[in-house]
Amino acid sequence: MDITRQSAGVLVAEMRAGHLRCVQVMEAFAQRIERFNNRVNAIIQLDLPKALEASAAADKARDAGGEMGPLFGLPVAVKDNYDVVGFRTTYGAPALRNNWPEADSLHIARMKAAGAIIVGKTNMPEFAFGEDTDNPLWGRTRNPYCLSRTAGSSSGGSGAALALDLVALADGSDLGGSTRIPASWCNIVGYRPTTGVVPKVPSVAPFDRLHVMGPMARRVDDIRLSLSVICGRDVRSPITAPFGPQEFAAPLTGNLAGIRIAFSVDSAMFRIDSSVTDALTPCADVLSKAGATVTDAAPDVRFLARSQPVFRALCAAEYAGWAVDEHGLELGHLILDLVGQSRRLTGYEIERANMMRVKAWHRMANFFDSYDLVCWPTSSGSPFAPDMPGLKEFDWDTVCISPALDLPSISVPAGFTQDGLPTGLHILGPPGSDRLVLEAAEAIERGLQMWQRNPPNEKLEVASTR
Repeated sequence: MDITRQSAGVLVAEMRAGHLRCVQVMEAFAQRIERFNNRVNAIIQLDLPKALEASAAADKARDAGGEMGPLFGLPVAVKDNYDVVGFRTTYGAPALRNNWPEADSLHIARMKAAGAIIVGKTNMPEFAFGEDTDNPLWGRTRNPYCLSRTAGSSSGGSGAALALDLVALADGSDLGGSTRIPASWCNIVGYRPTTGVVPKVPSVAPFDRLHVMGPMARRVDDIRLSLSVICGRDVRSPITAPFGPQEFAAPLTGNLAGIRIAFSVDSAMFRIDSSVTDALTPCADVLSKAGATVTDAAPDVRFLARSQPVFRALCAAEYAGWAVDEHGLELGHLILDLVGQSRRLTGYEIERANMMRVKAWHRMANFFDSYDLVCWPTSSGSPFAPDMPGLKEFDWDTVCISPALDLPSISVPAGFTQDGLPTGLHILGPPGSDRLVLEAAEAIERGLQMWQRNPPNEKLEVASTR
């Protein structure tokens, strides 16, 4: 068995059954980290000795007949905007390089209680704002499929770590595509759940519905497995999902019988590069074979993207405004500019953006009367080269619709462009349809099995020496 290529679900089953030792699994991932992490700069804080010690303790507890949770023994990485005791929470900001938390974020505490072992923190741009995963404290994360290209943002560190099998599970955050864009460009799965599915605790903006935690993984059912642990209400969060962890208890089947899907990978609604359209076109046939009725259709809501700058600035004020007030010019220009924009917004501008959201919501709600799900490309183009500004001309509109309307959405590996770069299919559903969105992604994964197209390790090693 190639341990690091196995899904999280398979690894848990093997460790729980005693077919694999937890130390054996952790050592295999540790070797991958030591071999490849410095090529892409995905995990920027690492404590392998502590992780191996925890693995040995897990083996000892299992041998003694102790309880084994649903994430038993899994190596997990955490994005650097979430708190993990023993690691700094820097948000990619030099001003916070010595920020040591005293308690775990809620979803981390739940994962640890379920048996997960945290190996380190993954890279992100400063306060998760920016087109590229780069910051002055930790540097840039590179794309495993092409080291000169971006891994996406803002959860690019998690995306690259998963693509290279450095960990079995990871997490991200999503304001305007931060789990889904890196997933698309790293050939992994990134999920944005309905707000409240994973409570944000602690949070400086508990009533915010734009910035959510989202699991990231190499396989769709591993997303389901993660949600079965981290889902569930908490009294410290005022926003609660309409269901609990039981929604994700059973494995996914990929059966879409009776499901109506609007499929639009070449719609004029977005400016999609032809290489992406060509790569994703076969997905319609995969969904049909899974039992769905697939129709070429899309809701007319692209105009909502014009309000994204307003929502983004407001979210920056809620999410990072405290840091600007405390650290000022110690922070980067982007976060300073965004918080400054928020403070200059007028009530009229904010209300106009909200009315655009209301208009888009009514259109989308009417659309979901006829369709259960809608699919379009996660990204309009291939990952850009950060040092080549001309390659940054892609359309963020594809991913910013779901945060504004609180739609659960996923990017699932679905093809490669002619130049060998991965791209993802974006699947969206109405609020609360999280399980159905995952089932559709599972159907795509089973039909295409793009997860097998892992980065060519030898090519990565050669490229890194240039």
